[in-house]
Formats: sequence, C-alpha cells, structure tokens
Amino acid sequence: MTRLLLVWLWLPALVGLTWSIGRVVMPGYGIDRVVAHWVQRTFLPHGGLSGAAGWFWLWVASVLLLTGLLIGFDEDFDFGSGLTGRLAFGTAVVTIVAALVVVVWPLPSALWDNDKDAGRYYNRTTVFHVPTLTDPPGSVADLVTGSRPGGPGCDRIGRHDVPSCIKVDNAYPAMRWESRTSSLASARTAMTQAASPVQGVDVMSDSLTYIWGAAPNTGQWSAILDGSGSSRPAYGVAQFDGATNSTQVCRFTGDHRFDRAFNGTKMNDLKHLLAERHPELGFEDKDVWGYCQGDRPVIVVVVQRQIAYKNRTVRVAAGVLLLKGSRDGAPDITYRPKVAPGELPGPVYPITLTRVQRDATAWAAGRKSKKRSFGFRTSDFSTQKANPGEYLLRGTDHRLYYVTPLIPRGTKSQSFVAYGIVSADQVDSGRLNRYDVYTLATGDPLIANLNSLNAKAVPFIQQTGAQLEQFIPLGADRWRVYGVRDGQTVFYIDLSSTDQIQPKAVAPGGSEVLAPGTAPSGPSAPSAPGKPTDCGAAPAKMNDKQLARCLAGLADELRRRNGGG
Repeated sequence: MTRLLLVWLWLPALVGLTWSIGRVVMPGYGIDRVVAHWVQRTFLPHGGLSGAAGWFWLWVASVLLLTGLLIGFDEDFDFGSGLTGRLAFGTAVVTIVAALVVVVWPLPSALWDNDKDAGRYYNRTTVFHVPTLTDPPGSVADLVTGSRPGGPGCDRIGRHDVPSCIKVDNAYPAMRWESRTSSLASARTAMTQAASPVQGVDVMSDSLTYIWGAAPNTGQWSAILDGSGSSRPAYGVAQFDGATNSTQVCRFTGDHRFDRAFNGTKMNDLKHLLAERHPELGFEDKDVWGYCQGDRPVIVVVVQRQIAYKNRTVRVAAGVLLLKGSRDGAPDITYRPKVAPGELPGPVYPITLTRVQRDATAWAAGRKSKKRSFGFRTSDFSTQKANPGEYLLRGTDHRLYYVTPLIPRGTKSQSFVAYGIVSADQVDSGRLNRYDVYTLATGDPLIANLNSLNAKAVPFIQQTGAQLEQFIPLGADRWRVYGVRDGQTVFYIDLSSTDQIQPKAVAPGGSEVLAPGTAPSGPSAPSAPGKPTDCGAAPAKMNDKQLARCLAGLADELRRRNGGG
C-alpha cells in the first residue's frame, strides 16, 4: 500500500511542497508563480479535467498502469479464491484496462494538433495582404490557392484548418517610416560609457529602445542603467542623442529614489517584488524600457499573461507596469491594463509577443505547407545580425509600429518579399494586436535584396575603417544603413533599392559627404565619410569630436609632406 501511495502522490506532493516553499518560506521570489504557471501549462490549462493537457493524461495512464502492475505482482495481495483475492485481481485488471483506455483516448485527443493549436490561436489576428489573387506572390501561393470567400474584413479565407485572413490590396508601397538618427551599436557604446563610471551599475542591454522626438525624423535611444547585487539599486535612465553623440542621464535620486534593481539580489531584487505584487503577470527583459520624464526616470515593463486555449496555454498582452521612484526609495508601481496611442513615448505592446505572432504565420497554410517551409523569417545577412527585425518605427500618422522586413522561410535568399507590421503604441489586456503581413508581387521592383543594397553602400565605407550596420526601411524603395566605427555611428547612408535617388551619406553633424572617387575635384570637394570635414570653421565652434578629427587630418598631412607616407 505504501508503494501505491508513492506512485499516486509523489508528483502532487513535490509540486505542492515547492509551491508552499515559494509561498511561505520565500515570498516575493516568484517561485510559487512559476510553479503555478508550469502546472497550468503542463497539466491543467483550464484548471480542471476539461481540456487537460497531454502530459496530464500521460501521467494518469502511467500511474494507472503502475498501480495495476504493483497489485498484480505484489506478494501482499493474495489472488486466491477468496473475496480478497478476487477483489485484488479485479482491481489490477480494471486499472490496467483504464490505463489502456486513457492511452487510446483522451491522450491522443489532447496531443493531436497541440503544436498547430498555437498557430491557430495567433493566426486569428493575422491578416495577409496580397496584391492579386490571380497571380499571388510565390511566398503565399500555398495560402491563396484554393481559398474561399471571406467574411467581414477578409476578402478570402484560407482553405486550411488554421484561421487565415487574406486581403487583396497593395498597401505597403504607400507606407512611409521616419528615419532614426543612429544605429543600435552606437547607442550601446554610448550607454556603456555613461554607466561605466558607477561601480556596480551597467547598461541593461535588452532595454535599449528608440524614443521618437516631437519633430519628424528625430529621436534618441534610451536604456536603463541597472544596479546589481544586494546593495546597488537601479541608477537611472540614459538617453543617447545620435545626432551629436552626446548622452544624458536622469537619475533615481532625491525625492525619486528607487531601491531595487532588475539584476539585484536579496532585498534589492526588483523582479521578486514585481512577482509578489502581480503574480499573474510575466515579462521578458526585451520588453522593459525607460525614459526621462523631465529629470525623473520612468521604467516601463510591458507585461503578458498566460491563458488557456484548447489543450494548451498561449500568451496574450496584459498592459504595462509603470515604475517610478519615491521619497523613501520604495518603487512606485502602477498597473495599466490598457494604453491608448500617444499616452506613452515608447512601445506598450510586447516585442517578444510580436515575434511569436510572426513565427506562427508558418502554420497559416496548414501542416503540410509548414513542412515545405511556408512562412517568413528575418534576414541573417551580416549587416542585420545584431538587430534583424521588429524595428520600432514611426509612420506618417505619428503612430508607432513594429516593422520587420521578411524573407521566405527555407531559402538562402536575402530578398525582402514581405513586411510584418504590428501597432506598438496601444495595448488592451487579454488581446492580441493585429499582425499584418504585406506581401509584394513576384518581380515587384520594390523587392529589396540585401546583397544589392550592401553593394551600393560599400563604396562609402572604403578607407574609413567603418562597417555597415542595419538596413532600416524608410518605406517604398528607400532604406537607411549606418556606418559604424569603434562602436559609434560616423555617418548614415540613404539609398534606393530601385536607384530612384543617388545614394548619399550624412555625418552626425548633418553635413553630406560622397563616396570616395565620386567627389568632384577642387578645394571645395567634400571628404569621404569619417574624414575631417568642416575644418575651416573656428575651433571654438567645433565639438570635441570634430576638433579631434581635424587635428588628426592635419597630422596626417604633415607626415605626408615630410615623407612619412
């Protein structure tokens, strides 16, 4: 009997003990929340037997089978002719048969299409935009072919058992995106320098976020300067102006102290505090960012919630947590389940959830097409590796969007045949924002190829020591890429995939420069990117970086004249 109790109770007892330790002995560390979410996700998504997960039925089947075998082979049970023997034999047979019944059903029902169910859920809010139905783009031909008439908001519906809305339009070429002033690499370098003078403080690299300015095509990068250990709280928020390569920091100090850190331990652990205050919410570091409200730092945690769907769980947006300092240092935490466009200066919809929605498009044309690599992915081209997609861009409507140039799955092509777009400046708890996939027609001249774009930009970095980083879409055929040297943006290049404009490079100060070998001759010829420019200005009017470049150029010329090469 003891062994039977162990078979049935070891797992519930272990889970209950772990949950109790997290709840009673170590409150605030989130252990109880992790255990509860794991139990829901793995065994009982709906909290009961209805819609139980496959792992639950697998556990039931194994326990029943072990029970029958233990009764059948346990010498303590007598299978004689008496009543006790007959009961023992009957119990063993019944439990083994019950185990077989569970294996036949409901275990297969719970496991059947469990992975596709995630695709079904996330594709409910996905809309595929195609320019034509008669000759659909090759990237979505499996979805469009055989589609049937749609309902409200959809011109067609895919024939497969995954909800797939298709709209016939050619909307993407008309979209325009404002341009960023600098690259992610420059921001990371500048932020690190801002944090380095403070012991125990470092840049929370996942929190790097572009905050758009009031005027068009302006903005700055922001990042949280996080503390560590048991005694160093968060320091503040750094903001990097890519136009002047200057960094400002607003600190948690004075009447807005903040005595916790994301990377803290013991009583300095902010994640544990958030888990204690809001155990139903979860977040990933990539969905945390900060900004300066005047001289006061504000941290925004974009949160998600786990919910049940069929025999599994899925994630949905759940709003934001606003974190501010206070006079006594206790974090001032405000939960906002709903945020409207323009209420906060940055994203309020999870970028990590957007990526889940993007990956789920692989299911839109069914399992067979998914195995044939239907769907889209981000580029792995060298210029895009540090930041391949989900760019936070601002449209002409002054709204914020996650914009991702996409290439087809299952190919080595570096041609952007589609764009994934999600509104990033609004959220409503418990819902998904619509994910729009705008596909370009086969042979459309607006299909940009990264190899071609890279070739057009390479002449600008020759002899400069710079590297190209991040081709960012500006809309239609326009792109911007950054020339980065020693971790700093020394210029950016605006170019056209269809050669509608001549590529041009612009230094951080705003002066335009041409590629080496293309500049006109004469004393007024502009210099190559990264070379001394504007050195005729009064030294008092130059910033430190301009002055250093000009002095370096003067030294090079003196060495050349003296035979130094």
